[in-house]
Amino acid sequence: MVFRAFTTLGTGDAVEAQARGAISVLEEMTDEGEPVISAYRAVQDGPWLLDILFTDTTADAADLWLETAREMVPNLPDFQIDPLAERDWVAESQRQLHPVFAGRFTVHGSHDSAKLPPSRWNIEIDAGRAFGTAHHASTKGCLIALERLARRPGGLGSVHDVGTGTGVLAIAAERFGAGPISAGDIDPVAVRVADRNVRATRTLTPITLRTAAGPFRRADTVFANILARPLIAMAPRLAHAAKRTLVLSGLRRSDRRRVEAAYRSRGLVVAERVLIEDWVTITFRRPGGAIAPHADALPGTRLVVRV
Repeated sequence: MVFRAFTTLGTGDAVEAQARGAISVLEEMTDEGEPVISAYRAVQDGPWLLDILFTDTTADAADLWLETAREMVPNLPDFQIDPLAERDWVAESQRQLHPVFAGRFTVHGSHDSAKLPPSRWNIEIDAGRAFGTAHHASTKGCLIALERLARRPGGLGSVHDVGTGTGVLAIAAERFGAGPISAGDIDPVAVRVADRNVRATRTLTPITLRTAAGPFRRADTVFANILARPLIAMAPRLAHAAKRTLVLSGLRRSDRRRVEAAYRSRGLVVAERVLIEDWVTITFRRPGGAIAPHADALPGTRLVVRV
């Protein structure tokens, strides 16, 4: 039997942050992907829904899990619980997501492919348990920054995407003719999702995907859409990885000054900021262009998934 526990969190930016925080905590309680946790809006600007899908457990075990969840995440509204027939509930949640427009890109799920006119700027992304459908302002900000960089003299050059999630930024870079392109994520599930999306989009330029904690290769342009604390901790490695340009996102406006300070101390200067709601994407550049070449590979990698 499949059980679905769901609740409505509310609307607005603060609720979106609450949803992300709740998922971050609750996923620590999962065991080999059970239960499946998702948060989404059924309609644009609608209320955020939190879904907990138990695909292989008993009703008593689900009740115990939810009781623990409410202890771990204070102020969660009461859940409603329904027994459900066996279905692909991750796919069902995906189908609730609407297309997102970021610059010339349209990021959409496979359920919307037939509804959109053909375009090289359409990117089909089915997230599964990975982050990066462009519904969040941080991913949308990265796509806008990516397009602006691609349209400037010299373009993107080689690209490395740290914390790739669904692989959307690597795929977007390929659309603009960047290369070579590499991407990694600390979560092997996200890497498998990114690999699936890369294959589905039939990229012309190969994209190297690896499970890696941080950058594993140097590139002309490096993207890292993560969170403020790990970005500050990885400042030495990310600054070294970016030969020419570094784009950081996943940052609240309140994080901006301390993140910028960490990278300015590494010799980078702020070239541009993209502000969307309470989120900021920062583009850094290295004064004087590319630095002297070093070995492109960086330590700390494991598990080559696709080349």
